[in-house]
Amino acid sequence: MQETLLTHRLAAVWFADVVGYSARAAEDERGALQLVEILQALSRETVRRYEGRIVKFIGDAVLAEFPSTALAVEAGAVLSKAYLEQSVATGHSHSLTVGVHVGDVAVSSEGDLYGDTVNAAARIQEAAEPGQVAVSQDVWRQLRGRREFYFEPLGDRSLKGIGPIGLYAATVEDSEIGSPQSIPQGKKSEEETKKTIRSLGVLPFADLSAERDQEYFGDGIAEEILNALAKVGALHVAARTSCFAFRGTSIDAREIGRRLGVEALLEGSIRKARNRVRISVQLIDARNGYQLWSERFDREIDDIFAIQDEIARSVIDALSLSLTQREERRFLKASTKNVEAYEFYLRARKLFQRWTRQSIELGRQMFERAIELDPHFAAAWAGLATAHVYLFSWGGRDPDLQKAHNAGTRALELDPALADAHVAAGQSFSMEQRYGEAAAEFERATELDPMLFDAYYYYARSCFKAGDLEKALKLFEKAQAIRPEDYQSAALIAAVLRQLGRTDEARRADQLAIESINRHLEFNADEARAFNLGAIILARLGEVERAKQWNERAMSLAPDDDAILYNASCVFAVLGEDDQALAGLQRAIEAGLAGGDWVSHDPDWERLRDHPRFQTLVHRLRRS
Repeated sequence: MQETLLTHRLAAVWFADVVGYSARAAEDERGALQLVEILQALSRETVRRYEGRIVKFIGDAVLAEFPSTALAVEAGAVLSKAYLEQSVATGHSHSLTVGVHVGDVAVSSEGDLYGDTVNAAARIQEAAEPGQVAVSQDVWRQLRGRREFYFEPLGDRSLKGIGPIGLYAATVEDSEIGSPQSIPQGKKSEEETKKTIRSLGVLPFADLSAERDQEYFGDGIAEEILNALAKVGALHVAARTSCFAFRGTSIDAREIGRRLGVEALLEGSIRKARNRVRISVQLIDARNGYQLWSERFDREIDDIFAIQDEIARSVIDALSLSLTQREERRFLKASTKNVEAYEFYLRARKLFQRWTRQSIELGRQMFERAIELDPHFAAAWAGLATAHVYLFSWGGRDPDLQKAHNAGTRALELDPALADAHVAAGQSFSMEQRYGEAAAEFERATELDPMLFDAYYYYARSCFKAGDLEKALKLFEKAQAIRPEDYQSAALIAAVLRQLGRTDEARRADQLAIESINRHLEFNADEARAFNLGAIILARLGEVERAKQWNERAMSLAPDDDAILYNASCVFAVLGEDDQALAGLQRAIEAGLAGGDWVSHDPDWERLRDHPRFQTLVHRLRRS
């Protein structure tokens, strides 16, 4: 199958945003909706006219890229003028702020843009005055000799996350600049609005049960729906970790959509009492806060699987999407009819999210209880196999590995088409350094479910351990293309590039990874692993003090976790603090670290590769 790569190119990009939108929305929602519709209609036509591409709409803002700075600035000027004229139709005139920058951008397979250039354009737009097209010094340098452009210096500005940068207000002295005659007027229909939505976030369902003890159940239902929708190739679905960070907040839907980078949100509530369940859901256009669809399901608890399927299909219908035959085969398939077993399965999944040895052990017990209630529950067997894999990775106990094999085998006997079971089997083989057999299982998982992030991510880790770095790189890039917000794959792409000796690319990848980690920490401020991997990257980038602070933060959050201790030792190795690095590696091994084959290929240990103590510790790992 063809691999999707994250590519880089030079581009001029701009952000445009409606001035006064929030205040207008508070007093006149219909008028505010019209403002967004006018922005989208004008943007599409203007950007097309000036040979650009709309990257995405984010609420009342738009991101676009152009093949040249001249075209970007011209398009910004046209859009700004036309918008001021057409916004009058809403009852009040509104201006835009536009920010233009040029530089290297990273492009995902879906066409989204990432990197410092995009962030700079957004910050420049925020610094612009109403009606102003503000450009960076880099744009000014390229266009200052052109007669049709006039620039007014705005001075140096210190932009958040960017630093000091010279800004200029740009105007275009061209009599032809005006509102394009072909730009459509008026309001799009509701159906046309729905058809423009191709990204979605699924928020955790609120627990409205009397005892407030059903959070695991609401989370499980929401996650099942999220996973089902993520299998639809035409729809980008934000990761569970990011979506669930908004649990219990009162943040406006438009702001949540902006932070998640999605155009729509699915939110709901669940009330469970005895043998009945009531689930209320609504689909919201995150660009304007309007409701697109809502429904309430008041059923017997035995109908829970049918309800999940109905909700997911209703969302697909509401967005005017359809499933391919392959997607239909992979869509929501209940692997048990026993609701009590399913509840234990959901409890186990909830425990897995805490990612500690104790929570994984409790999750293992929940999976076993689910299997006792339904011995034919394939997904529970696959979950049990994964639990034993993780417990082996922490403690290196052979019985866990054998139990992982047994559980995975049983899952595949019950459901040979269960991709998660093939992933668990692949992880087991990888732990035993049986990399050929692991590859066969991971390949089968990707065939069964081409959108399964775990299949590519753990396959990539297996290839890295085996020393097949080129293959690992492609797989990490594929994993990131499926889940662009995942910081772990971003960090490991940088590590593989460094090990391959592609230093310049590795440094750019490090910068993208730290941006991803920063975004993740906005939602998950107490996640040790994010601080851990971020500290390694900061150390590589030469940000010594910040690297040490993040390292200390990670170890304070998870002082006994072997993976955290290992990554902390990597930070010291990168910083050249050899004694602390080797002592940290030893503590990680004593805490249960396994996998000497990973350590052998980790580029963070390059300087210490020939150190006698390092070689002794790696030998000890390989024997464990």
